[in-house]
Parts: sequence; structure tokens; C-alpha cells
Amino acid sequence: MIQLAALSDPAKVDALRGKLSAIGVTAHFSKVQTSKGEVTRVRVGPFANQAEAQQTLQKLAHAGINGIIINK
Repeated sequence: MIQLAALSDPAKVDALRGKLSAIGVTAHFSKVQTSKGEVTRVRVGPFANQAEAQQTLQKLAHAGINGIIINK
């Protein structure tokens, strides 16, 4: 999977959702409780293999969206 963000600001969540939609990337948004309060975690995936994840990461980077590959 690729983790893009963990955001506490709903406006930033909506902005990221719009950017992802514009480039045709489907993400999963889930609310998580942390020591600093509730955040919305934004992830893309899962992927069949590492190469597929890298390809999507590059597509995101070209759109100005940073992320990291994580093992779920």
C-alpha cells in the first residue's frame, strides 16, 4: 500500500480527495484515533507487487502528491 497522509483538517482531506480523483487514483480514507486526536488516514492500494506500487507512486509524484510505500 501507499500511505499519502494522516490529516486532521477536513478541508485538506477534501482537497486531497479532489486531486486524487482528478488523476484517476482511488484512495481509501479511514478515521483513526491518535494521541493528538482523530485524523483521516489516506492510503492507496493494495498492489499486486512492488513494481505496481512504484508505478503508482511515480504517477502521484508527477501530480505533486507525496507518499510512502508501506506493508499493511
